[in-house]
Amino acid sequence: MNRFEGLAKPATLAAGALFLVGGILDQVLRLAGTPIGELVQTPFYAARSLLLLAAALLLMLSLVSLYVRRAKQIRQFGFSAAIVAGTGTILLSGQFWAQAFLFPTLGRVAPGILDGSDRPGSFAFGLLLTSSVFGVGWSLVGIAILRAHVYRVVPAVLILLGGVVSLIPAVALGQAVLGLGLVVLAFSPTSRKHEGPQRH
Repeated sequence: MNRFEGLAKPATLAAGALFLVGGILDQVLRLAGTPIGELVQTPFYAARSLLLLAAALLLMLSLVSLYVRRAKQIRQFGFSAAIVAGTGTILLSGQFWAQAFLFPTLGRVAPGILDGSDRPGSFAFGLLLTSSVFGVGWSLVGIAILRAHVYRVVPAVLILLGGVVSLIPAVALGQAVLGLGLVVLAFSPTSRKHEGPQRH
């Protein structure tokens, strides 16, 4: 348990920074107006996807370590929020893996799938499911942090807002907002004494 608690700050900071950089890069690439089928074949998109994949994996570690550290304060609601957020983070990791390693091939052989002109229902449903579970989960985490009164209000609100914006499928703007919230959280002083799980 001590090891998990010790990872809370560095994992949260690293996940937040990578989400923030990857999300900003995603927005810059989208503003260029290049068709998605071509965009996914560029090295910049590969860098964006790998950054977001690393961020999602670190986010899972951050979530577990934060829960272990603050289990007493966030209580049952926080536990439920962590379960939903963890499930969404796992799904999002799979999506970023596909974007990093599968989408470049799809961009060459089936660009219509990525551009939306020939998108199968299962693919669209998967994107919607991932964004919905991830967005709802991290919105609940933000609410749990607010309810616990452990950290300052600003990081909790940013995490909540990041979850809400993440409900938009296939866009990393929500992850950028969430990343900012995580970075602020990593440097946020606690307002209540640590009451982690009891050890015997």
